[in-house]
Order: sequence, then structure tokens, then C-alpha cells
Amino acid sequence: MRAYAVVNPRAALGKTRRLWPPFYRELTRALGVFPWDWTERSSHATALVRAALREDCDFIISVGGDGTLNEVVNGFFDEGDQGSLNPRAALALVPCGSGGDFRRSLGLTRSVRSALAAILAGDTREVDVGRLSYRSFSGEPADRFFINIASFGLSARVARLVRRQPSYLGGSVRFFLATLQALLGHRNQRVNLEVDGEPLLGRIINTVAVANGRFFGGGMEIAPRALIDDGLLDLVLLGAVGLRDFLLWGVRLYRGRHLSHPRIHYRKAATVSATGGTSVMVEVDGEPIGTLPTTFTLLPRALRVRVNPGAPGLAGR
Repeated sequence: MRAYAVVNPRAALGKTRRLWPPFYRELTRALGVFPWDWTERSSHATALVRAALREDCDFIISVGGDGTLNEVVNGFFDEGDQGSLNPRAALALVPCGSGGDFRRSLGLTRSVRSALAAILAGDTREVDVGRLSYRSFSGEPADRFFINIASFGLSARVARLVRRQPSYLGGSVRFFLATLQALLGHRNQRVNLEVDGEPLLGRIINTVAVANGRFFGGGMEIAPRALIDDGLLDLVLLGAVGLRDFLLWGVRLYRGRHLSHPRIHYRKAATVSATGGTSVMVEVDGEPIGTLPTTFTLLPRALRVRVNPGAPGLAGR
């Protein structure tokens, strides 16, 4: 393998800058010396990965949180024709972010040892990659890939507010407080959905999650039946719910026991489209990126990823 690592020094409240050098030395004992770079700005990881893949690197290590991972995943695909730059290349994750949601689907803990075990002795599996088309905040049409979850509605506002929470709090606490703050004064909105060609018109929504992985929002198991290699997206629609509802049964969201609730609509799907007012924001893997209208599709088994054996998010365990 020709390895290359993309490292976000701001991840884990800046601790990654200190933790990466000794972890890198440990990796080199098994992989040999390999190049790596710090990320310096938004979308830098995407550019770094594309350059590495074009230079025939075939093992990319993402060191950071879910936002860094999303940028790395986008680097595996050409910006122009959206095709894979190197179908043989594999991705490994060293989770260091505040949320750490996608790592759970790979069977990884927050432990660096867990990530090292997956890199050195884990399985390489082909997993699905989501793709969404949306309107950027500047009003232009745009496209983005995602490996975990994209959503719209209240969740996008939460993703924006979580950045304002005190940095010394853990990721789950920051997301929980941001959710409570976002619910204060929030008004659910009416959107039109189309799921695999079937119209779902005039739905009142709080949040709509289109999931490949299971978790988002710092540990919320929003899509407990999602599998990252089953060739389908999981649509979870939270209807007319508010702050009181969240306080009464929000704990179900963290435990994955909410799909039977009468105000929640769930189904598997290959494509999902949504139209509505431009005030309905869209987020992907914890990053607000734009507004409706949006369309979600899936690239089945489009990316090779290192996982721990028995990872819970895989169909063929």
C-alpha cells in the first residue's frame, strides 16, 4: 500500500496536533514512512486527497472528525464527472472529532488503539456513498458526497449552533444543548417530498434525515436500521414535533427506539427529493451547506473502507 494521511490539527479541541506525531511513528512500524499533511482551511482535505490519489496513493487515512471525513470522502471522487479517482484505493478513519458519529458504524471506539487495529488488521469492505444536489447559500446549484448522514430542517440549525457551545464540553453535550437552543422558537415547515418516485406532498417536518450510517448529532441513533453496504438510504422523517416532544421522548432518539412513534415516518429508499422554501437549511455530516431544493441518491459500494470485524453498520457481518 502507498499510504497518505490527512490530519486536522484542530480536531479534538486541538489535541490532535499533539497526539498525531506519536501515532504516526507507530503506524510507520507497520506501513513504513509515508507522507501526510495538516489541513489548513475548509475543503483543503478534499484537495489534498485528490492530489494524493492522482499520484497513485491507494490508502488514505482521515485523522479528525466527521467534517474532516466528509471532505476526505469527497476527495475520492472527481469534481467534474463525479467518478472515482482510484477504485482500488481504501479509506481508514482515525476518529478525533467532537461528534464521532460515523466511527460507530465501523465498529471503532474513540481509542487510538481501536483505529490502529482497524488499519493494521481490520477488514476492507466496499460501502455505499450518498450524493446530494442542493442550492448553496449563495444560490448556486451544488453537489456533495456523504458517507454518513445528510439532513434538512432543524438538524441543520443545530449543526450551526453547536459551534457556539463551550469547547470544553463533550461532543454529545454540545449537540444536546444546541438541539434545545434550536428548538426554542423553531417553527416546523411544510415541504414536498418524493421518495422513489412516490410523492409525499405537504409534509410538516421538523427534521428529515437521509442516512447511510446510523448516528448523527453527537450520538443520536437516528437511523438504527441503516447499513452502509445495503445499497439503500434510510429516510427518517420527524414530523410536527417540538421542544415538549423532545423533552418527553427525545431519549428514544439516542437509543434508536423512535421509529414506531406516530409522528415519525421511516422507510428505505434509493432516491429522495425535497422542495420547499429556501429557508429550509441542509447539512451534511454536521456541516451546514445550503438550502432546499435537494435530491439524494446513492452510489452502491463505491468506496473501500477499513472496518473492525463485526462492525454493526454492515449488512454482511
